[in-house]
Amino acid sequence: MLPLYSVGEVDWLTTQTLYHGLAEFGEEAVILCRPLTPYVCLGCHQSWSDYDESSGLPVVRRKVGGSLVYLDQNQVFFQIILNPRATPGKRTPDQWYRHALDPVVAYLREQGFSAELRLPADIVVGGRKISGNAGGQLGDRVVVVGNILLDFPTEAMARARRAPSPLWRRAYEESMRAHLTTLRELAPDRRWSADQVAKDLAQVFIDRLGAVPAPFPWERWRGRLKRIGRELLRDDWLRQPGPARASNSREVKVREGVYIGTVDDPRYRDAVVEIDREHNRILRVWRESFLKEGEGDGR
Repeated sequence: MLPLYSVGEVDWLTTQTLYHGLAEFGEEAVILCRPLTPYVCLGCHQSWSDYDESSGLPVVRRKVGGSLVYLDQNQVFFQIILNPRATPGKRTPDQWYRHALDPVVAYLREQGFSAELRLPADIVVGGRKISGNAGGQLGDRVVVVGNILLDFPTEAMARARRAPSPLWRRAYEESMRAHLTTLRELAPDRRWSADQVAKDLAQVFIDRLGAVPAPFPWERWRGRLKRIGRELLRDDWLRQPGPARASNSREVKVREGVYIGTVDDPRYRDAVVEIDREHNRILRVWRESFLKEGEGDGR
């Protein structure tokens, strides 16, 4: 049986301890939740220096991959914890992402959106990301976690990530506005509530993964979850420097295939560029004096 725990709003740290805990306990589950208040979450290999402490937001480091994300109550989280021995035929990360994210793509299509999985881990509508996801193996469990954006404050996300210059932060925010979307942007005339999205999404997990709704056993696991929360906030785990950067360039993913950063090219000295890695071209260039769009074929 694959239990489905729809726990609604919980404190921000619990949204992380739930899937870390169930994986450690050797459980399988689908968890749907959202945080009561905003916070920042670092990927397991990310440098602490990517987080801008002046944002004033609490921060935690997860034990699965991906990059720094801003998380709040206008996002519905889904967390899938699976036993690979019980799911034969899944060997590669792409296969696990396809399997775990199929219900999320199906839910969005049921809402009338042309959603698709852009491998490895983004779900896009019309080429714009509406769901960012991460995954990995925790103990003997495979974990895929992600969200559906009802709304998203690009300014808050840009403040949460340390920026080498005001120009870089401006470019990052404007690129997110261009390449991210939300349910409320896609269908502004509909009344989107996180509770209803979670309820409808739960039904798709039931239909497509055979998940079985169940009450979450808080009394059974509360103490162990608190211990895991303390571990995720330990300074020696949280403040890791991360891997050394390959060069002086600073490149950050906006969605799969699109990045912003600086490049070692005299044409773009002191500029920030938006790069389409899939088609090997520069989409936009930001300079202090002017902004040019669609500049050349890039690198």
